[in-house]
Formats: sequence, structure tokens, C-alpha cells
Amino acid sequence: MQYTQTFIQVGILAVVAFIGIGFTFALPTPRHHIKAKSVIYARWFLFSSWLVVAFQAVVQSGYEYIGLPGIYAAATVSGYMLLMSVNKRYGHEVAAVKKYAATAHVVLLFIATLALLLSQSQAWFAHALAISSTAFPVWLAQKRVGRYLSDETIGGRLLFSVLWFVMLMLLVVVPLYLGNVDPKSTYHLTATFALILVVMLTFMLAFAVNILQSILVKLHSLVHTDPLTGAKNRYFFYETAPKLSAHARRNNEVLSVVACDIDYFKSINDQHGHVVGDIALKRFCEIIQKQLRLEDTLIRMGGEEFLILSPGCDGDQAKQMAERLRATISETKITARDVSISLTASFGVIEMPDNADLLSAVKHADQALFDAKANGRNQVIVV
Repeated sequence: MQYTQTFIQVGILAVVAFIGIGFTFALPTPRHHIKAKSVIYARWFLFSSWLVVAFQAVVQSGYEYIGLPGIYAAATVSGYMLLMSVNKRYGHEVAAVKKYAATAHVVLLFIATLALLLSQSQAWFAHALAISSTAFPVWLAQKRVGRYLSDETIGGRLLFSVLWFVMLMLLVVVPLYLGNVDPKSTYHLTATFALILVVMLTFMLAFAVNILQSILVKLHSLVHTDPLTGAKNRYFFYETAPKLSAHARRNNEVLSVVACDIDYFKSINDQHGHVVGDIALKRFCEIIQKQLRLEDTLIRMGGEEFLILSPGCDGDQAKQMAERLRATISETKITARDVSISLTASFGVIEMPDNADLLSAVKHADQALFDAKANGRNQVIVV
């Protein structure tokens, strides 16, 4: 009966691990070559976690000197696979010397625990060594996730919570259990099975949510980003930009709008072709982006027409910024396919009036831009 129960528990966990490993193949693969390796280590984490229960079954079968060191080593390997999966998930490469150190740690742990068992030392010492060895890589993984927690979505926070749960199990629940249960208890396998099952399921959930959430965030960013220039696009303007103006009104902050347009851009396309025109557009945006603050937003409204939303910037400051941009653009030569192009741009500037809406402010900035182009181009006009 006992062997049947052992076989069933080990088999159930093997099925869970197999399903989890299969599920990782169904997850989208990140394009980043380091992040793409995260799922590989996630699979090894599931497999090594299953080995913990398999070795516990070996102990239950009477082979304590093989099973216990195997449990300790497999649990530590599982911790390191978790750490590697998290590191790769965040695009962090691990030095080869650290990988060798982790391997040496597992091997030395196996030898040390085997020696302790053979010498009939106190079992608590071997348990403490194993628990601390497993907790160490989990703690490192938790630190890695914690570094990005302020920028994280629900996926990262869920992963951080799972790591906290694992640390709680390792440092509190497991020691309490081992300190109050007979070392030869037949319930060890069931307890190990339950613990590993919960860890596996919560890790798979957190890992999947983390990947899917990051993909959704990236897709949302792509929807709002102009693929040619990297500036924000009209979708961003109509969906997100009004929130900036609402925030400014609520907090009594100034918000300036700058409309800009490349002068005679159509002639560039007509003379040199659209490929050269696209390169000129990209270079134009690069010049502007380098001059803007982090809080400023460049939006491509269409063609060669752009908006700059500048929170915390009054009309005079916005005018100075526009003049600086105008001068930099006019002084920069753009080379594309052996063609040297000189660009100029016209600007219309407005500080958004109190209680005004963003669309009306943009309309006035566009009118100022129109006046700048009508009055000779390559100039800044402030409403």
C-alpha cells in the first residue's frame, strides 16, 4: 500500500512537471536572445523540483544515504534554476565563474550531507545546511525581481510574491515541520509532495503571467509608437495625451504644446525618393529627441507633422526649446544614400490656457505653425 501511494504521488508530480514543461513551449518566445533562455531554465526548475519528491520516495524505500543527499542537492539545483530563469527573464547574463560556483556548491552540498549522515551526526545540521543552500539562490532571485519592482506590472509583482512564499516555506514552515515530526515519519513524502506541488503551480502561474503581461505591455507600446521614427503616434495622442492635460489642470501645472513641420519636405521625396525621405524623417526625430527632456513627448501626427507636449514648461521656456530645436535642425546636415540634405523646420508654440482642453490648444499651435510657414518658414511663432 505504501509503495502504491509513493508511486502515485511521484507520478502525479511527474505529470504536473511534464504539463508545466509543455506549457512553456506554448508561451511566446521573447526576441531578446537572453530573455528567450528563461523558459529553458524554467523547465529545468520544474524537473529538478520533481527530483526532490523522487528522492524522497527513495528515502521512503529505505535508501536514506542516497535519498537524503539527493533531496538536498535537487532542492538546491531547483533554487539555482529558479535564479537563472529570473536572471534571464530580466535580460541579465550570468558570468561563467558564477555558474561554476553554483555547480561546486551543489556537489559540495551532496558530499557534505552524505558525510554527515554516514558519521551519524545530528540530522538538524544537515537539514540546516540544505535549507540555507536552497534559500540562497531563491533570495538572489528575489533581489533581482525587487530591483525592477517599481517599474513592474502585475506579472512581476506576482513573481515577487511567489519568491516570498518560497522563502517563507524554506525558512519557517520547513524547519517547523522537521522540528516537530518524527524523522522516520511516513508523512514526509506526502508533505514534500504537497510543498513541491504548490511551488510548481504558483511558479508556473507567475512565470506565465509575467511573460504574457510583458508582451501585452510591449504590444500596447507598439500600438502607440510610430514604427518609422520611434515617436509616439496619433493613437497615443487621442488615447493618452488628454490624460496629460487633465493631470496638469488638476495639479495647477503648466503644459505647453509645440507644433512643428519640416519645411519643403515634399520636395525631398520628389527629388530623392521616399526612402531618402524616410531616412530624413528618422534623423529629424533623432535630433529632436536628443534635445527634449525625459518628461517631454514627441508625437508624429502624420507625414512630416509633429507635436511636442511639454509638461511643467511655460510659454517662454517652450519658445526657447523650439528656437534651440530650430537652430540645431538648420545646422545639421543629413546624409542618406550619398545624398546630403539640409533641413529646416517651422514651429508654433502655445502655453495651454487655464481650463482649456488639449485639442483647442493644439488647434492654436497649428495656427501659429501655419503663420510661421506663411511668413517665410524656419522660424518660431508663439501664440
